[in-house]
Amino acid sequence: MKILCTDLEGTLAPEIWQEIGNEYQIQDLQLTTREIPNFEELMHKRMDVLSKNNISFEELKSFLDTIEPYDQAKNFLESLAEDYQTVIVSDTFYELGLPLVKKLGNYPLLCHKLKIKNDYIVGYEKRQTEPKKNVVKAFKSMNYECFCIGDSYNDIQMIDESDGAFIFAPEEVKASRPDIISFESYNNLKNYLIHE
Repeated sequence: MKILCTDLEGTLAPEIWQEIGNEYQIQDLQLTTREIPNFEELMHKRMDVLSKNNISFEELKSFLDTIEPYDQAKNFLESLAEDYQTVIVSDTFYELGLPLVKKLGNYPLLCHKLKIKNDYIVGYEKRQTEPKKNVVKAFKSMNYECFCIGDSYNDIQMIDESDGAFIFAPEEVKASRPDIISFESYNNLKNYLIHE
C-alpha cells in the first residue's frame, strides 16, 4: 500500500482565504503562497486584515460550512482507495480546513492550529518547520512509498522529498519547475497513479 500526500487548497478545494476574501470583499485576503511564498509573512498579513476588519471566528465558521470541494475531488480520492492511503497535508489550519475535509471523506488532516481568544483569531501555531517535507520524510522512514500532489510553491518541499509528485498548478508554478509532472484533470492523474 502506497501513501498519497495531497495538498488541500488549490488541489482538492478552493483557497479558503480567497473564499473568505470574496465573502467579505477584502482584496488582501486574495493573496496566497503563490504571490507571497513566505508563509509567516503571508499569515501576518492575514492576521492584520482580520483584526482591522473586526471579523469574529463565529462569523467565519458559519461561512466556512458553505465552501465546497472541487467537482470530482471526492470521487478522485475514493477511486484510489485500493492502492493508496490518503493523507491531506496542508498549510491551512484545523479550524478552517476540517469542514472541507469532512466533505471529502474525513481523511487524516495534517496542518496547523489557530489561536483564538474571545472569539477572534489572534495568531497561529505552526506544527513544525518545513511541515510538508517532514511528513513525507516520516512516512518514508517507515518504508512507505510516498507520492505527493500539490499546486503551489509551498508544496515543493514535500514534492522534492517524495517518490513521485504531480501538480495542478498555474503556469508560473509549472514554469518554475518543469521537471514535475503536471496534470489538468483528476481523471488523467488517477489513471497515472493507478498504473504507477
